[in-house]
Amino acid sequence: MTRPFRERISRAATAKQSPVVLALDPPAYKRDLQEFAAKTIRAVEQHVCAIKMNFHLILPLSELEISRINKLVHSCGLQSIADIKLNDIENTNKVAVDHLARMGFDAVIANPFIGKGGLGALVKRAHKLNAGVIALVYMSHPGAKEGFGLEVGGRGLYKEFLERADDAGADGIVVGATQLEILKEGSRQLPVYSPGIGAQGGDAVEALRSGADYLMIGRSIVEARQPAKIAKEIQDKILSVRKRPLL
Repeated sequence: MTRPFRERISRAATAKQSPVVLALDPPAYKRDLQEFAAKTIRAVEQHVCAIKMNFHLILPLSELEISRINKLVHSCGLQSIADIKLNDIENTNKVAVDHLARMGFDAVIANPFIGKGGLGALVKRAHKLNAGVIALVYMSHPGAKEGFGLEVGGRGLYKEFLERADDAGADGIVVGATQLEILKEGSRQLPVYSPGIGAQGGDAVEALRSGADYLMIGRSIVEARQPAKIAKEIQDKILSVRKRPLL
């Protein structure tokens, strides 16, 4: 029986000795996206544990092309995450996760705005397909406070989202690396994924110290002249401040 996503990505992080999830978001000017994706994955696969694909690749590429990328991801011992921030009615979410699983994605990022029932139904469907769901609790960009930072019933909306993720049995949560105080409040039950390292001002070591389990890093690596060199430097920096192997 195939292991659940949460265990698969943990094993990948241990094997690669890296908590880095590469946000494979090519610049708008890039062409030959499938080739670019494959080249980047092969270059950095020893320094990351997973690949995250956003609309940069999911929209322009075909189902067959994305499936081929995911086959490469898996052949490298990595996991694949679809970052579409799924946020729709239950039936639409079901159709979406069915398609994503068929293309080889191991997990999808979803928005708890869909409600407790909607998130719970999505997690149940994803788990049936042996896929995971990572719930979006607080984004990393400056405007995040205008939504996730709103107060509802006397407390931050993100706290409600965190509870929904816990209650639904999600496989992790997303909290921006630029939100250190909120990272410290994060779930004690769920792995925490932090985007916003580098280009948005987040620091890898500070995010890990504040409670992040995985770091979602994109432009710093993807847009570098030598992606493998930068990825290894980040990996080495993380390992240098860890007193024990990554789990």
